Amino acid sequence: MQEKAGKIPDSLLTDTLPDYILRVGDKLAVNLITLDQESKSLFMSGTSSTENVVTDLSFYSILPDGNIQFPFVGKIYLLGLTTRQAKDTVEKHLKKIIPDCEVEVSLVNSYFTIIGLAGTGKYALRNEKMNIFQALATSGNLQSFSDRTKIHLLRQDEKGKTQIKTFDIRNKQIMNSEFYYLQPNDILYVQAFNGQFFGVESFSSIFSTVTSTFSLAYLIYYYTGSLSK
Repeated sequence: MQEKAGKIPDSLLTDTLPDYILRVGDKLAVNLITLDQESKSLFMSGTSSTENVVTDLSFYSILPDGNIQFPFVGKIYLLGLTTRQAKDTVEKHLKKIIPDCEVEVSLVNSYFTIIGLAGTGKYALRNEKMNIFQALATSGNLQSFSDRTKIHLLRQDEKGKTQIKTFDIRNKQIMNSEFYYLQPNDILYVQAFNGQFFGVESFSSIFSTVTSTFSLAYLIYYYTGSLSK
């Protein structure tokens, strides 16, 4: 971590970053917990029971109008809420029918993607506070010719527009930036240095490349000379 002024604004503090805001197309897992075994069957399928407490887990997508369609309740507007606010909202609607119920809401489509010289793959965002370094470590390691001064992050805002942020991962100020923590559906792209030479990564590979070049030149010279005689 280095001190590099002028690269990343430090106006946002990492401990006050806003929670993820639900968007159209987000898929939510709703877990209903209740002692009322009769009422619970009206709402969800796939139930399980432990110590007389019945739990149900179903999945709902946020529709283009911002609602989820909940059985026997109807539309529940969740667009623009955090998962905590969504929990309170769904629970408020269900308590009108099942007073003793509790609800848990979690985001199902919680993934991020890495491409380029840090591995390529889609990975689960296992907690809300996974930072950029943890994400890159998940895919392996930055390769020798990864350009650490130009890490690209693609992120969709609440309106569905894609933003591209480019930053220097060596900069200490990254820990105070709005993209220090990943959000669902983020894409990290790690590019190579401009002017990368044959992809050599060590002295041995350089030596091997130089040796091979001279050997090829000698063979061309030898056979060219032999044919001319």
